[in-house]
Amino acid sequence: MVRKLGRPNRIIAILLALFTVLIAVTVYAAEFDGGEVYRLPAGEVVNDDLYVGASEIYIDGTVDGDLIAAGGYIEINGVVTGDVLAAGAGIKIRGQVGDDVRVAGAGIDLTGVVADDFFAAGGGTPGGFSIPIQIGNTSVQQGVRLADVAEIGGDAAIVGGTGDLAGQIGGDLVSGMSQLSMSAHVGGNAELNAGQLFIDDQSRVEGTLKYSTSEQLQLPADIASNIQFEQVQQEVERANPLLNFLGWIVRTVLMIVGFAVFGWLILRFAPNLLTGPVSTLETNPVEAGLYGLLVAVLLLFIPVATAVLVGVIWLFWGVLPALVVGFTLLSLMALVWLFSPLITGLWLGKQITERVTLGGGLVVSLAVGVVLLVILGRVPCLGWLIYLLSFILALGSVVRYARLTSKGEELLLDVSEPATPA
Repeated sequence: MVRKLGRPNRIIAILLALFTVLIAVTVYAAEFDGGEVYRLPAGEVVNDDLYVGASEIYIDGTVDGDLIAAGGYIEINGVVTGDVLAAGAGIKIRGQVGDDVRVAGAGIDLTGVVADDFFAAGGGTPGGFSIPIQIGNTSVQQGVRLADVAEIGGDAAIVGGTGDLAGQIGGDLVSGMSQLSMSAHVGGNAELNAGQLFIDDQSRVEGTLKYSTSEQLQLPADIASNIQFEQVQQEVERANPLLNFLGWIVRTVLMIVGFAVFGWLILRFAPNLLTGPVSTLETNPVEAGLYGLLVAVLLLFIPVATAVLVGVIWLFWGVLPALVVGFTLLSLMALVWLFSPLITGLWLGKQITERVTLGGGLVVSLAVGVVLLVILGRVPCLGWLIYLLSFILALGSVVRYARLTSKGEELLLDVSEPATPA
């Protein structure tokens, strides 16, 4: 039986729930920096958390706190005593990280030391056919690579296109990739899922090695204390390859038409929902991307905070109010995800149409950007990264636009194009 609380106790309980939500979605940024190239020189110390957004980021000194970075190329050669959260085309960690690392990018290299857990989501296509990405004078090879000298003190979770995993992993390893090569020493259990899997005879798993692929591998008995194999049934292709291709075309066209119609309706009846955030992207895309990365991280905590809040409401006011609140919060998250291809599509389309002097206003720009975004998003192994970057940019532009408008800075935004399409 649930004991009913008096009004003062109810108020305290609700305040505690709201306080939990606020903690889950609040960031205290001690230092923020942005620009074309950011470098923390060797010997220099930042005695707090560091937030950086730039095309190239080099951490040669020490960050006595957490590092959150977003840019084209990120290189950590120094020391970060806290967590590292980074997103970029290329990420290299050669120094030391005192806590967890969570990174996402096309190419990720670890040759340094991570004291606790390591999470990486990278790109790459099987067979070595990935196209290198050039950022300044640096060429980024796609995929996730852990060097022989790499050390991870806790667990490792690695997903993406291709991976080459060596070094030392103190805890468990979980990986899911299209092509995976492993020669690491894992202190716990290892669970490997890959279309193409290669496990070197020098690999060692102290616990259970469980792997899933199309064919069973011939492995030495001493490679792990226990070996479990689960065969993955290969998908049977249709007899006519032309039907597969036509199906892909039809699904892609339907996605393009859906986004285009939805975007046109917004431009027609509520244009500021798109033109406002797009104007902030045009002003400073790097800063918008950094805002988006921060908020995207906070979104990971929203389900937990939502569950706490809904549970308290359910306890004191009943099932229906709790369901309404939960549905509203989750709907807001889904709405932001749905809007993201329209915002980044319009911004991308404007960059293209302005350079090729293609007329037609915002409608044509939206159509061009959405078509390009959807097609890139349908490319295997690359699509998820395209949609992730689109979501981060759109989310950051919305947050930055809201901040500017709340300060009465609407006139600083570039909205020179007519908002309503002809």
